[in-house]
Amino acid sequence: MRADEWTHLAQRLQGLTEVVSPAGYEDAMIRKVQSELPHGIHEVSVDNLGNVIVKVNKIDEPNPFKVMVFAHMDEVGFIIKKIEEDGFIRVERLGGIPEKSMLGQTVIAETPNGRITGMIGTKSHHLTKPEEKFKLPQVQEAYLDFGFRSKHEALEAGVHVGMPVVYARQFFRRQSLAFSNAIDNRAGCLILLELIDRLVGKSLPCEVVIVFSVQEEFNLRGVIPAVRAVNPDVSITLDLVVAADTPDLKGSADIRLGDGPCLNLYSFHGRGTLGGLIPNPKLVSFVKKVADEEDVTLQYSTFMGGLTDASFSQLENAGIPMIDLAFPTRYTHAPVEAVDLNDLSELIRLLEKLVPAFHAGVDLKRG
Repeated sequence: MRADEWTHLAQRLQGLTEVVSPAGYEDAMIRKVQSELPHGIHEVSVDNLGNVIVKVNKIDEPNPFKVMVFAHMDEVGFIIKKIEEDGFIRVERLGGIPEKSMLGQTVIAETPNGRITGMIGTKSHHLTKPEEKFKLPQVQEAYLDFGFRSKHEALEAGVHVGMPVVYARQFFRRQSLAFSNAIDNRAGCLILLELIDRLVGKSLPCEVVIVFSVQEEFNLRGVIPAVRAVNPDVSITLDLVVAADTPDLKGSADIRLGDGPCLNLYSFHGRGTLGGLIPNPKLVSFVKKVADEEDVTLQYSTFMGGLTDASFSQLENAGIPMIDLAFPTRYTHAPVEAVDLNDLSELIRLLEKLVPAFHAGVDLKRG
């Protein structure tokens, strides 16, 4: 991969990660996505939940074979639940915010009066008791400090109960490694935009529908109305998979940054929501075949404790052959995550060849 391609992908990724778009509040990302779509696509629509549905092309025949590729626009964050009389703010988690990543972090909120910056409070080190040094406060114990002196001052600034808060925006890069907030799943959105650029205007044997979905971090079901409306014959989800190449995860899996995109062969939450995806075996073989033909090196992953938009959307209509393709990511759901731009580039290259390889003659039937 050339340095100029790193720069192109990094700049586009930074533009996407700068957008504040927590689950349920994706309007800014809806506008961002629409602004980056090229001319020549057949149709763009936004459904009542906010899913952006991009019909790349149209085939003039009854019941054309439809391929849907999708990634979510939202990010994890917090919801304000109470403004204290002294101006401090209490929150609930919006999505899977880990307590170990919270304390002392910088946060932002978009108010009617503009963006404001604050921090998640942490007890001063000099007065922390020995028994507290290794204890993580729960989200319900956390408080935000935006510098308000009173509840009245916070309200005057436009802060209110129910307002979302997210981690502060930051982006830095060393060669092909990019570090940023909200890589989950703005990297997926980047891949979709690049894929659209490469497929638009081409003669394709299938109808291609790209969906930028909502509320994945909230309950994974925001994409379902779009899936019902598109009713694809096959679908591909784009999201992350956990890289296990850091000192704390070595040996837990073989997934590494820079070793290529991932084909996820199993996902299961295992806690509370009994959801996940075991992909159609024929679809797995089809993806492997195209990857081999295009000389794209795949990593193979299983994702215990993680879910994607595929977990429940696969069950819609008559059931949809669906597969998770992913990019390895470090520090998932932390204020800063890390990805290798080479992995993103290879996944884009694979999709550019994989999507047009689908047609009505592809056999994905079970049994």
